[in-house]
Amino acid sequence: MSAGRRNPPDGPSRERPLEKSATENGAVARQYEKWVYPFPIADLDAPEVRSKRDGGDFARNWHTFWPDRPPREDIDVLVAGCGSNAAARYAFNHPKARVTGVDLSSSSLAHEAHLKDKHDLRNLTLHQGRIEDVSSLDRDFDFIDVSGVLHHLPDPVAGLKALGGVLRPDGTIAVMVYGQYGRTGVYMLQNMFRLMGLGQSEQDVVTVKQTLASLPKRHVIHDYMSRAPDLKYDAGLVDSFLHRQDRAYTVAQCLEFAAQAGMSFMHWWENILYFPEGQLNADHDLYKKVSAMPEESIWQFMELYNGTLGQHAFCVCHASRPKKSYKIDFGADAFMDYVPVLRCAEIKPDTPVAEGCVVVRRQPRPAYTLNPATSALFRKIDGKRSIRECFTASGLESKDAETICRASFRYLWRLSYIFLRIPSWDGTTQP
Repeated sequence: MSAGRRNPPDGPSRERPLEKSATENGAVARQYEKWVYPFPIADLDAPEVRSKRDGGDFARNWHTFWPDRPPREDIDVLVAGCGSNAAARYAFNHPKARVTGVDLSSSSLAHEAHLKDKHDLRNLTLHQGRIEDVSSLDRDFDFIDVSGVLHHLPDPVAGLKALGGVLRPDGTIAVMVYGQYGRTGVYMLQNMFRLMGLGQSEQDVVTVKQTLASLPKRHVIHDYMSRAPDLKYDAGLVDSFLHRQDRAYTVAQCLEFAAQAGMSFMHWWENILYFPEGQLNADHDLYKKVSAMPEESIWQFMELYNGTLGQHAFCVCHASRPKKSYKIDFGADAFMDYVPVLRCAEIKPDTPVAEGCVVVRRQPRPAYTLNPATSALFRKIDGKRSIRECFTASGLESKDAETICRASFRYLWRLSYIFLRIPSWDGTTQP
């Protein structure tokens, strides 16, 4: 990755507020000053905290963000809209990284500062201000995490453009925005509470709780509530039901959003949500019809088929970044030289499976039984062998090797059960 021309050579810049433009995001700032969000973590070293990582964590998803290069820890990270915990979590989990956190809320940043002092996070710098004004940091970054933030901006496109302005040429932005269809019930209740004239007072939160408890069992919000742990505390209720600046996106709108900001859409973080392999029976005509669609149409179909996606998580990069450095292309000549990296493990099946079949699982995703050919290939994945080498080591007959490999590895990749590394520029694979 390229060195940042604007980054100071001797550690992170001193902490200071961002320069502010004339327009302030006042309503959102006031909300998060009073209702600190998310729920503040008391100790980053607690086992239940250490065992969990944010989905956009650059180490967890390295091969999605940079499939053409080996993992590194010593990178410059911006957590845009870091809230009460996220920047400190990155700094704690990645001590070699230089982490910068930016947020509107001084209350949230106060807790980030508490965690910084508690854990002696010398690699963490915090700034109060708007994402739109991030250029005033006079820094640039390898990786930017902006999760659950852009959909609260008055102009999300302007926010993403601003982040693109501080992203290095080969950098990646991990984005999470709300999903429209999965939050249908949320927006119904937001409208209902506006009709009631609710604001964001303590008594208004009591009214929200009373209303939720009295809703009919058939109400669409109940399914969402079963999947939303944030609703267990008051700030989460305010963030969901009493927010004054909130929009959501469909798959098509996510793609348009990236394009409007002048960025290239790279990949989803979790392919399993956007492809039929994990949700449709491959023997049915429906699967065959969906699989024959263009890829972007498949994503849109699966969003509508699923119906419960309350968020969309994807990554973008500069339009100038070469697509061959991140695009996984199953029709490319280089496909057989991709290197599969496991994201799942073989498990003991609960019920008998056919001879030669392997059952795999990646928590909290379901278990899947692989067919004999995919099972033979799966058992040869070690993170070093290319697809071609996995096939040779598997003992499968060489006839139609590429056809077998494309079907098997595409299946595993679309399940999000493997990453695929791309051969480096000189024609070799990365170490």
